[in-house]
Amino acid sequence: IRVIGVTMENGAAMKLSLEAGKPVPVIEEPSLADSLGGGIGLDNQYTFQLVRDLVDETLLVSEDEIAQAMRYIFETQRLVVEGGAAVGVAALLAKKIEVKGKNVALVYSGNNVSSETVRKVLEG
Repeated sequence: IRVIGVTMENGAAMKLSLEAGKPVPVIEEPSLADSLGGGIGLDNQYTFQLVRDLVDETLLVSEDEIAQAMRYIFETQRLVVEGGAAVGVAALLAKKIEVKGKNVALVYSGNNVSSETVRKVLEG
């Protein structure tokens, strides 16, 4: 089993911390995936170590890729998901993960998104 973490470009606290080898402060910008925002805390005792030890790779997705994934999920599954729930689908649609000939499991959950944001995303 290979575990891949996906997060947004606008404030990728865990990815930058993993690259630095320790929790680091990150400047965050607004994102459709705002539920993934928030630093991991410079004194982080648990999450950083778990991700470092258990996640094989971390990837970033752009705001456009997140919006495209939210639209795709709505159009194909008739589900409204928040941006943070769509980042895995965003990575797949952007071909950032090689899936040919592989079994892939993807979790998307969460629909804490305003109707205004959904409208803007669906309008493209």
